[in-house]
Amino acid sequence: MMNPEGIGPLLRHLREQSGRKREQVAEAIGTVMGRECSADNPKRWETEKRLPTPHYHDAIAAVYGIPVREVRKAVEASRQSRRLDRIGVLMDDDASTEEDMDRRAFLGAAALAAGAAAEPWGRLAAALDGSAVDRETADSLTATTEGMFDSEEHIPARLMIARLTAHLDTLTALLPSAGPFRGQLAIAAGEAAALAGWMSWDLGDHAAALRYYGVAARASQVAGHGAVGALALGYASYGVGPVRAREMLAEAQGNVRGPGYATAQAWLSAREAEEAAKAGDREGAVRALERARTAFDYAPPGGEQAWTRFFRRARLGSMAVSTLSRLGHPELEAAADDALAALGDDDAKIRCSVLGDVAAGYLAAGDVDRAMEVGERALDATVQDDTTMGRIRLAELAQRLPDSTATVDLRERIHAVV
Repeated sequence: MMNPEGIGPLLRHLREQSGRKREQVAEAIGTVMGRECSADNPKRWETEKRLPTPHYHDAIAAVYGIPVREVRKAVEASRQSRRLDRIGVLMDDDASTEEDMDRRAFLGAAALAAGAAAEPWGRLAAALDGSAVDRETADSLTATTEGMFDSEEHIPARLMIARLTAHLDTLTALLPSAGPFRGQLAIAAGEAAALAGWMSWDLGDHAAALRYYGVAARASQVAGHGAVGALALGYASYGVGPVRAREMLAEAQGNVRGPGYATAQAWLSAREAEEAAKAGDREGAVRALERARTAFDYAPPGGEQAWTRFFRRARLGSMAVSTLSRLGHPELEAAADDALAALGDDDAKIRCSVLGDVAAGYLAAGDVDRAMEVGERALDATVQDDTTMGRIRLAELAQRLPDSTATVDLRERIHAVV
């Protein structure tokens, strides 16, 4: 299925809008490039049988009168969709036609090229020649996925997405020959897809984020491992309204019942508390926050899963502040103090979220001076790490700052960043 934001729909729309035939478009592109362009190329591009290669991008942009960056963005959207589609095909036990098998063989070769080109998965290149997956390879791929969650705390989303897509290409190629390790690789692929969705959302590509979350949920079903689905639902809950978010978070919590998921329960319950507070459900928010704190007290240091390692005491504290500030709760200022005290120097990206929440909390509590002080730190952290979560919080802070000569400079600098 073609991505509506991909190159095929874009080129077809532009051609039809201009009233030209494909042959005329090919001729115009050839004129711009100074050499012949096959009359079949516009059809292949519009149907996405092929994607235009980079040396055509400038000519396409010139012929249609659009910025070349729009062409490149649309090509990348189509490329992302292809990756997602082939992951989905390989998750499907019924995808066994001759055409699918030929496609899998080709994708294996493509992933070999990607894997051989970059560490840490380059060492897996020898496993991509069609041989069966062994224990060492499966464990290595799982470890690579886990390492992605650690890297995400320090590396910008625009760099992380490239690593994740290459890793997903490797997993995609190996799934057909995974044998007894198919479930393990499906879990690794689902977790990586969920993280790719989160990175896509951070980059503003919400359509890609939703498709990644959908693939992660499918992987969860294939592997019979509900925690992957819980992860995808937790991430996806940030992109919807409070009512739908609470439904998603309730389902997610149901997927991580029992021992070994205390940190996941704490994170998802804290998210529910935030959304309940947004909806004005004071009692529901307080109950969910209490569940989050109780679950966190039972959780081991560092969390049980790689994807819960980010959820340290400072992050729980900032989510408590976010919840209590919306409720006008009397414990708000004390919660802000606690969250700030728990924030470590190594908390990297989550500093943006924690500092933003705490600044807003102090402001809601009426302590403008402390709100300004922490807001300055939140602004510095967001400029350094460039995260969507940080920008969202800064925008909310700027909107709530009182009108005074003391706040003008901070508000203007926040607006410049946001």
